[in-house]
Amino acid sequence: MKTFAEIRSPRLAKEGFFSRSAVKNNLYFCLFTRHALYLQAGLKQQTVHIRNKNSLFFISLWLMLSVFLQSVYRFHFYHIEQYQLFLFDHTYILSTLKKAGGASLLVHDFLAQFFIYPCAGALITSTLLTVTGFLVYALLRRIDRDSTFVYAWSLLPVFSLLFVQLDFNYFMQGTVAYLMTLLLLHAYRPFGSARWRLGTALLCTFLLFWWGGSVAVLFALSVFVWELFSRPSRSYLFLIPCAEVFLLAFLSVRYGFAGEYRFAMLPDMYYQKLLNPSDIFLYMSWISLLSGMTVTGLLRSKNSLPGKRRSFATVAQLLLAGALFVYGVETHGDQRSLKFRKMEYYCRTGQFDKIIAMNRGKVSNYLYLCFLNLSLAEKGQLADSLFLYDQKGPQSLFIPMNNLHMSSMLLCDIYYTVGHTAGAMNMAFEANIGSPGQRTGRMIQRLVETNIIYGEYAVAEKYIALLEKSLYYRSWAKGMRRYLHNEDEVNGNPEFYKRRKSLPSENFLFTQQLQDRELISLSVANPANRAPIEYAGAMYLLMKDMGLFKALIDTYWGTEVLPVLPLSFQEAVIVMNEGDPGSWRERGVSPAVIARFERYKKFILENKNKPRLADFVKSSYGDTYWYYVMFKQ
Repeated sequence: MKTFAEIRSPRLAKEGFFSRSAVKNNLYFCLFTRHALYLQAGLKQQTVHIRNKNSLFFISLWLMLSVFLQSVYRFHFYHIEQYQLFLFDHTYILSTLKKAGGASLLVHDFLAQFFIYPCAGALITSTLLTVTGFLVYALLRRIDRDSTFVYAWSLLPVFSLLFVQLDFNYFMQGTVAYLMTLLLLHAYRPFGSARWRLGTALLCTFLLFWWGGSVAVLFALSVFVWELFSRPSRSYLFLIPCAEVFLLAFLSVRYGFAGEYRFAMLPDMYYQKLLNPSDIFLYMSWISLLSGMTVTGLLRSKNSLPGKRRSFATVAQLLLAGALFVYGVETHGDQRSLKFRKMEYYCRTGQFDKIIAMNRGKVSNYLYLCFLNLSLAEKGQLADSLFLYDQKGPQSLFIPMNNLHMSSMLLCDIYYTVGHTAGAMNMAFEANIGSPGQRTGRMIQRLVETNIIYGEYAVAEKYIALLEKSLYYRSWAKGMRRYLHNEDEVNGNPEFYKRRKSLPSENFLFTQQLQDRELISLSVANPANRAPIEYAGAMYLLMKDMGLFKALIDTYWGTEVLPVLPLSFQEAVIVMNEGDPGSWRERGVSPAVIARFERYKKFILENKNKPRLADFVKSSYGDTYWYYVMFKQ
């Protein structure tokens, strides 16, 4: 057996271990070994430093995203929660898993059920996005460990998914599917044999198409790019998974699993099916991943910078990312709809004073005005305070029915407020089947309530049983069971009793053309409910239809349906009978209103030649029906 000296140097073995040359050589060996150990320790310390730096970077990213989303977009998550309902039911789970992209849809529905809780939506979303960024970073590091620009490439998909996710027409299912793609790319990497890698890629492509949907196209293309730069001689074999995914897309369209090829092959699958997305951010997450892998592969070992230059490049990447973030917030942050989502949440939770406060001053959106007038009706102030706000016409009370789930939900709330139970039930049903998940917890709650009011207990019980399989609505649903087949409990509930008394004695075909007639019949059925008659009168005033308003006053003023005229009705009586001042008091107009009209008329005559008369009059009389009739279209 050879000695240690013989292994190191045969010559030293002959001269002896303690010879002069041997000692000299051993000294060199010790110095070299010491240097190697120091170098190894330095590399290990540098690796730990890099890991700590990366951990700090992604933890900071998670914190910033969480704070940003919670502070700016918390009402967005409350809004999104309504459109899918996760059920703890094996039939629902299995039927969802059978669909193309079913696993990602199931995960999305499971996570979205927590969005109703404060901070949950922001924390869940920021976690998904941060993990996505980290996995992209780790993937690019595997292609080129010394890449300088890996931070920029890893943030691009994060921001792309962030801004498209703020569009309520986008489903978070797409973000979940994207994350599944990255996890499978990391799982695919360790196999050494080309045969095993190809087999794994084919299997993963099929499973991802089934579990995640069209994102399997991104996976197949990413595998090909990976192989092109890691093992170029055999990379042509990995065009087979690309062919496989195109075949799966063809079959899914051919047999009805996907309606169009764009749903089977593009991110369009994760967007509202009735809309054609035009936002580039929907596609940027896919483009940025493939571009990042390609550029990193092409510049491998060429885009690494030493020392201070590398630090400068990192800072520059972060500044560029910050600029992109600001640009994305300004252009794709969907700020205009945030006010709508906030009012929707306040309406849902009964915070009507906040809705009223949000609509002071100029209002240019009919949706906002509908929420405002609904809130005024809930507070019993509609007809008295109608023209304190910037009304725009009859659509300020009822938006047109357009078969969109958001409009149906708003109309459902309006009808329920005025006691129009049939209209609320109809709109709740429309919103429920028209929502993206074809099942919305809030509208199912309304279907339970309206069916109990009508005494349709079997139907109500069906919806109660559905809600009992959910997490958030379970306790509410169990509490509603006490009303089933129990007339005393129903009549003991003030809300149910009031709406049950308002049920009209005659039936109408539900249309918006007959809204005023239906509303009047509700007040006739229950005179204590003033909201329907005030809505009908307000509709006539906003239409400037004095004929219909006169018929309403002549029929119901002085009766139990309309014993006293609200302020806006008094002002309209003056307009209706301007040439007969003597009839004003006879029709219920107060002396204070008459005196103010006299001042208004004098003010107009004195200033009629002034430029921009409407703006001048608005400062003093913009809160009157007289101003509305004279200056508003």
